[in-house]
Amino acid sequence: MVNNVASIVISAETFELSLAGAAFSLLLVYHLYHAWEVRAHPGRTSFGRNSQARARWAEHVVQTTGTEILAVQTLRNLTMGATLLASTAIVLALGILSFALSSDGVDQLNSIVHIAGVRSHTLAISKALLAVLIYLIGFVSFSLCIRFYNHAAFLLNVPPPEGASPDPTAAMHAISRGAGAYNFGMRSYYVSIPLMLWLLGPIWLFFGAVMMTLLIYRLDHDYG
Repeated sequence: MVNNVASIVISAETFELSLAGAAFSLLLVYHLYHAWEVRAHPGRTSFGRNSQARARWAEHVVQTTGTEILAVQTLRNLTMGATLLASTAIVLALGILSFALSSDGVDQLNSIVHIAGVRSHTLAISKALLAVLIYLIGFVSFSLCIRFYNHAAFLLNVPPPEGASPDPTAAMHAISRGAGAYNFGMRSYYVSIPLMLWLLGPIWLFFGAVMMTLLIYRLDHDYG
């Protein structure tokens, strides 16, 4: 009897570990591939094409008089979007942290909706804290995005030294870093969905990772 119970526990742990490892490996491999693709073949990705468009836009703004107000308004709109997402990320992080510190909430979730895998209070707390970490990373990313866009708004309107032609390099660099931080923050949102589903069991985690990978691939290669 004891041996049978031990074998069931080991099987549950193996099942949980196998599906979790497959899900995280899928997400990691895809994002490593996407990072390589952005560097090696930027024209195949929406981020690479948008980066080229942003560079042309910054060059046009710097070298064309009368576009300063439009540029600042555009960056202001981008900053407002990043501010909303940063605020949402920190609220979600604090909400999940409060839920994780509530023993009753975690235990009820484990007993009601958990399908297969290991039903452990400690493991459930670890899953929730991992989701909190992902949202905090998103918060920091969007905060950096706001910082870079604020720098870009300043750099786009800096007059060149006397006798020199306008140079958009610094503004282009700031805009590019802001867009990169925004993109990284959005990916933290995407990855957080399978992590939250993990609270329901490893099966939900695996299928969530597969579906999110397909969705992210579609967004990363969208020509629309």
